[in-house]
This record gives sequence, C-alpha cells and structure tokens, in this order.
Amino acid sequence: MLHHRHVASISFALLLILMLGMNRRAADAAPPTVHAVADVSQEFTFYMDGRFHRQYLKGVAASTQNWGTLSKLDLDNVNLLMLTAGNPRIPYSSASIAHVKQFVEAGGTVLLMGDGRDPMPPGQVLAGELGGAFSTTRAKKPIAGAGELMGVDITYYGGNVLDVGAQWTILATDHEDRPVLASRTLGKGQVVLGSRGLFGRKPDASDPINAAWVTPMLVSRAETKPIDPSKRLRPIRAELTKKIGPLTLQFQEGTAPFADAVYEVYEEVRPHLVDITGVEPSPGMIKTMLILPTGGGGFSSGVLIAIGAWWGNYPEQRYPMIELIAHEAGHSWVLPHAEPLWNEPIATWLGIETGRRLGFEKADETIARQIAKAKRRDPELTEANPLAENAHRDVIWGKSYFVFEELERQHGPGAMAKYFQTKRRVLEPGRDGYSMDDAVAVWSIAVGEDLFPWFRSLAFDVDASRTDLVIE
Repeated sequence: MLHHRHVASISFALLLILMLGMNRRAADAAPPTVHAVADVSQEFTFYMDGRFHRQYLKGVAASTQNWGTLSKLDLDNVNLLMLTAGNPRIPYSSASIAHVKQFVEAGGTVLLMGDGRDPMPPGQVLAGELGGAFSTTRAKKPIAGAGELMGVDITYYGGNVLDVGAQWTILATDHEDRPVLASRTLGKGQVVLGSRGLFGRKPDASDPINAAWVTPMLVSRAETKPIDPSKRLRPIRAELTKKIGPLTLQFQEGTAPFADAVYEVYEEVRPHLVDITGVEPSPGMIKTMLILPTGGGGFSSGVLIAIGAWWGNYPEQRYPMIELIAHEAGHSWVLPHAEPLWNEPIATWLGIETGRRLGFEKADETIARQIAKAKRRDPELTEANPLAENAHRDVIWGKSYFVFEELERQHGPGAMAKYFQTKRRVLEPGRDGYSMDDAVAVWSIAVGEDLFPWFRSLAFDVDASRTDLVIE
C-alpha cells in the first residue's frame, strides 16, 4: 500500500520561498551548504557532465563529476550524490552499492534517476538495496504532485512508474495515481527515486524542467548532512592508467574490460590520419585517451580524447568506432586553430576517409547520404549560404563534405594533406582567430589557385579582402 506523508514539507516550502526571493549578490557570496557529485562512472552522459549542475544546482551548491570507480569515491565532504540507472554493460559492483548505501545511512542524500525496461538496468539492484524499484509499466500523463509537491506544476518527458512500499513518501504520481517520484529516509540520510523523464535531458542544458521544485527538494534534504565549504570540490578522475608510448590510456574498474580493444582501433587509425593530413598531431596534443562508459560518442579537448567504449555497438560493428576515434583524434591535428564552420564536419570527414581507406563501404555511403541531404535543400548547392545564421545543419555538413570531396578530385589525391601542411606553415604562432576567409585563403595557397570565386559559386559568403593571408 502506498502512503502519502508530509515529512519535511514545512522546511521545503520555506526553502522554496527563500530561494525564489533571495538577493542574487548575497547568494553568490554565501558559502554553499551542499556539495554534490554527479556520477558518470557507471554511464557517461553529456547531461550529467555539468549540465545537471547548471540547471538545478548553480548558485545553491558546489558540484563536480566522478569519473573514477564509484566504490573508491571519497564522500566524506559530500552530501548529495546523483546517479543514473546505468548501462547493462557496466553493472553496479557490490562494493559500489555498499558504498552508496553507507553514504546514505551516514546522512547523505542520493538521487537515483531512471526507468525500468526489459532487461532491467543495473541501477535496479542499487534501487533494491535502497528499498525501492523501477518497473516496466508506462506512466500516463498528466503528472501530479503529492505531499510536499502538492499543487506544483510538473513537466514530464515520459517514462515508467516506480515500485515502492510503505516506507516511501510519494512526491509525484501519474494519471492513475502510480508513483513516478518518491523519497524515503534510510538511516540518517535520504533517498530520492525518480523517473528520468522528470529531469532535463538536452546536452546543451536548455531544458531546466521542474527546476522550481527540484532544486529546493534536493537542497533541503542534502543540507541535513553538514559539509565544509572551505574544502573545494574537484573532479574525480578515472584512477587507472596504462602508458602506451606517448599516449596515456585512462579508465576505471568498470571500463577496464574495454580499454585495450578501443586502443587497438586508435593504433590502427593513427597512421591513416598522418597520411591523410600529411602532418603529425599539433605539438602538445593527444596525450591522453579516456574510456567512457557509454555508446553515445565521445569528445576531445585536443590534448585528451574521450571515447565511448561501445560506440556503434563495438566490437560487433567496427566501422562506427573507426570513424569516431578518427574524428575525435582529428581535432588534435586541427588545433590550435579550430576550423570555422566545418570544425566538426572536417573531423568526421577524416574519420570517413580513414574508414574508406580501410575498405568499409559504409564510408562512401555516409558521404553520399549527407551530400544528398544538402541537395534536398539546395539542389545545385549554389543558393544556400552555409555561413548564414539560420543555415540548416544538412546544408553545413553536406556542403562541407562536397567541398572536401571536390578538392580531393580536382587537386588531389592528397589535397587535404596540402591544406593541413599549408595551414601549419602559414599561420603564425599565437594567431588570434581563424575565419572562413582565412580557411579559403589557406586552401588557395595549398593548391596554387584562387578558390574564392569557386567557394562563392557554392554560396559561401567569403572575401579575400577580409583575410591577412596573401594568395601568391
């Protein structure tokens, strides 16, 4: 039987009023009462990598991310831990489950976000140890607040209801009065279990849904465990490393089984990148490869590249991982002068070209598909300016690929290598800015022909008078 309780509703309401009305300057000056950690070790998402903080905790809490093994996380000066249901490829270890439970019983607050599915996510085992469970039953809108959330507006992206018992306080229910958000006391601390659809999900943190009540709900619970605000929170790195030549492979216990296989692809890809670009990576770049617990892609800082361990269903499928690693590594060749307009397309083209050299038919198919998308919006590729503020993504990517392919056809093979070599040669160290006009000038110098008229024929708004690079 489900019980609706009103525990902490007075403190919650008071905190909500204070938060909505507090002076911003005073709030910025006050030391935080909450130290929060978003865990990205069980399942990496761009959303948990800082976006959750910006939408729900900015200004009221200090927060960081845990990239290392969860069971080794120092939680002594932390009072809020945010977790997701995780991915079946990396189950919550028994040591991590015990560590989280001990944190709560000692006074900490845990937010576990997820939805049940078949098969159940690994977070189901953790939820069970905390006294609750996900279900595979679909929730029905609208969602209504209960208990301390009675009467609040609730936005819901969708998901499944929870399976919780009498020890839980129900905070939100679906149209059939089934719980989608609940909390309970466990030892000295609190557990909040919620369907993932109650919280933002966009990687750019542009959807702070329910922040008016999510923030005070979390803060009011976490504050029951005092923290020392003078001790700053810092990101917790993946603690395991493996030195392979000039590259350091970085991972944690959950991603350890994937590390060597991902590195093998990088080892295969790297010589092709050198050949395609005609140069080695930019000085000081690509020192570390971080293995991410996700199939959702990767990212690059130039010095560090991070790779999703099972991107594209790797190792069952190989081409997507080849393209991803070449793409992320490619930024280490492009920097320190990021490409205008096509910074992402040029990195992906490097990945596609690598796949093509390795004999994958999907590489040619990817190029043709993206150019076809651009032609649906600009049939002759002569009308839509890809530099326009409202330029469609298909136009930007398709025209970029068309340019690279045509330059390779007209001035290659090896035109891209000429471009990278020229870019390294003509750009002065410490140069401030690199525009599309600069890029076309570099291309022109590289192939020995003024390409500004050709780019303008493709509707690129470029002008040689706007660059300080001289075409000889």
